[in-house]
Amino acid sequence: MTRFHLPAALSLGLLLAACGQQPATAPIAVTPTQTADQTQTNAALHVLAKQLARALSEPGVRTLIAQQTALKVTGDTEALYATLASQSTGKGTFAQALSSGLSTQSLSALVSKVPNLHIADRGAVWDADTTIPLVAVATEGGDEYAPVTAYDAQGHVHLLDSRKTPSVPVIAVGVNERVDAQGTILPQSPQAPWPKQQGSDLSAQACFGTRLVRLDVIDDMEPFVRGHAEVYVAVKGAGIGWHGRLPMVTEPGIFLDAQQYFGCADGDVHFYWYERDGGAANHVIMFGPFNFGWQNDNEDDFMGGVKMQKNLFDGTSTDVRDLGNLKQYTD
Repeated sequence: MTRFHLPAALSLGLLLAACGQQPATAPIAVTPTQTADQTQTNAALHVLAKQLARALSEPGVRTLIAQQTALKVTGDTEALYATLASQSTGKGTFAQALSSGLSTQSLSALVSKVPNLHIADRGAVWDADTTIPLVAVATEGGDEYAPVTAYDAQGHVHLLDSRKTPSVPVIAVGVNERVDAQGTILPQSPQAPWPKQQGSDLSAQACFGTRLVRLDVIDDMEPFVRGHAEVYVAVKGAGIGWHGRLPMVTEPGIFLDAQQYFGCADGDVHFYWYERDGGAANHVIMFGPFNFGWQNDNEDDFMGGVKMQKNLFDGTSTDVRDLGNLKQYTD
């Protein structure tokens, strides 16, 4: 994962301030590291991936995974191990298939080191009756764009490009990003109420409704092994405060349906976009000197930020901001 710090860019900032924009300055990458807990989790994931790769030789295991990941219970093609463990593969339970060659205690110990362990479909389309996919490891911490290690049924290692969806079927084991510590699916983002009409004279309005009407994602900052991106935005200013996920935005592309009302602005509005990777609250969300008053995970990926003046939300035109990894359209 990569954490960014934003250096000052005074001359560019002064140039763009006249049009109501403070730019997202070029980020400086900090070398990513792994914590001791993440190292333990990753070691367990590698053992589980090898176990699952062997278990996939059994058609019933492949069929169960194909059926359960296709349900998209969390919003992506993945299923929690807690859901799969007791389900039948035709020859026993999924847990029994995964523990072949291990003691029950050993499997339990491995699973306990991976919070919210999931099994995910991350590669090319496949036929569970005839195809045995590779099993990749979605590691925690470190460089998320490092080559992805995957195993086949014979235990051979395959290195995959993390930035490209594989052309072969791949199942991945990893920590689910779409549930909380208790395994409950994260709630949808809050909905802000529309402001009351203040009459036809825009200049007399105490505040202007702030709305996103489109989003173009150039880089979702998510390696293939983690599936769809979880794109979040923090929006804060005088009279306005909104922090949440845009669930319709899942990958690079143009999202005309990314329409979200954030509230009624009574002054400058600050935007901070990021792709959620972790679940902790250990990083203060800031854009330049502006403190949003919220926290995210220090492993979440910064996608862009901007400061905009209130009058840009008067509803007379659509304002476009190119933030590098994405373009936001507001009115």
